[in-house]
Amino acid sequence: MSPCSVELTKFSVNAMLAMRISFMNEMAISMFFKLTVYGQSLPAAVTAACLADNGNQVLWVIEGFDDGVDDLVLACPWLEAEPGLVALVEANILSGRLVVTGDIEQGVTSGSLQYLVLNSDEYPLAEKIASTLGDLMEADKTLVNRSIFPVGTSEILQTKVLAQLQSRGVALHCALVVEPDFRVEGRLIADFTRPDRIILGSTDQLAITQLRDLYSPFNRQRDVVMVMSPRSAELTKYSVNAMLATRISFMNEVAEVAEYFGADIEEVRLGMGSDSRIGYEYLYPGTGFGGPNFADDVATFSKTVQEAGCEGRLLESVLDINASQREVLFRKAWRHFEMNLKGHTFAVWGLSYKPNSGGIRNAPSLHLITLLLDQGCAVQVFDPAAMMKAKEYFGERDGLDFCENPEACLKGADALVVMTEWKIFWTPNFELIKTELKQPVIFDGRNLYDPVLMERLGITYYGIGRGARVP
Repeated sequence: MSPCSVELTKFSVNAMLAMRISFMNEMAISMFFKLTVYGQSLPAAVTAACLADNGNQVLWVIEGFDDGVDDLVLACPWLEAEPGLVALVEANILSGRLVVTGDIEQGVTSGSLQYLVLNSDEYPLAEKIASTLGDLMEADKTLVNRSIFPVGTSEILQTKVLAQLQSRGVALHCALVVEPDFRVEGRLIADFTRPDRIILGSTDQLAITQLRDLYSPFNRQRDVVMVMSPRSAELTKYSVNAMLATRISFMNEVAEVAEYFGADIEEVRLGMGSDSRIGYEYLYPGTGFGGPNFADDVATFSKTVQEAGCEGRLLESVLDINASQREVLFRKAWRHFEMNLKGHTFAVWGLSYKPNSGGIRNAPSLHLITLLLDQGCAVQVFDPAAMMKAKEYFGERDGLDFCENPEACLKGADALVVMTEWKIFWTPNFELIKTELKQPVIFDGRNLYDPVLMERLGITYYGIGRGARVP
């Protein structure tokens, strides 16, 4: 073609691409939603902040929150436990896309999408929200339940709303979507914005379309949305947690066998994980699983299985093993110190139930510390993120000292106990440990250290399924 045609073609291509971008931007603007998120938890905060950050107008309802508070972080210091969350929340509050309130009624009348992101013990609050929704809603709504409640509970909440709408004599509809939350503390934001699966439990096609549109920015590389019934979605979440808990308890039992025969559970773990049918996830033995929902969910699911007419022996065994494993280091210490712990001092590294989290609910460390204190021991503790919550949990407990750093914990202690695998504990100064401890003894609840190296350094080392076995 002529030089003029070449130039015109180039300009035309660029113009077409620019128009396509403008068109998609207009489409994106039209897909922004107005929604309400209920919950006083890290998952609730991440849900609200991430959806606001994507351009939606979000009202985040925290029951009891004082709307006159200027500093949200000061009022909700637990936000700092999740990396990057404070900055994300503050940026979206500043932009006006995220508003925080304690007014449930305002929340009900605000968003077309009503998100329940509550803890498993907050079902009464869910009932209160559903009741308020039925009393006050003036337009069709979609109730999205990301909370972990027993199977069938979400439909009960929807029925409550619909019954109240009927009693009011208004022709409105409240759709239901159950969306199990599979995000993991410590990487909540990444899990929300780059999900490996989005399960939508609903029979309402309009609601499913709404949620697909809402999540489209997070669902671009491949379609990760799975649609099923509400009860199937609820059962999926419980089943996933139960399976993970089963793997953990199984490995803890294998670790006990490994100790008996003098095998190394770490070598066994690597051998098992190399089997593609098994994989490496959740094959780490330790001091038992904890967390704000995990242990409670497995216990609730065990009851659900029994209510369904099944014996539920497997889950009962999983829970029994976990309960026993929470005391495994206490038993090792008890035997090492010849059944007399009174007067001994223990340094404890790690309070949170997992690294990169400030959560301590159901954390094995709490149980161990309580056992040691009850035996007349002194306990010196450090955790990078959970100190404040632990102080609230224990109160003014005699014999318990919260230290400023890991090294301060060691001074004058008879032994070191590792309870959480924070990276700060992975490569400590072992010579300093030997110097500061009265005797070089480590009880490693996370198998962070090499037993061969410990022996070479002259440190008595007790791991889980590896290292020395207490006679």
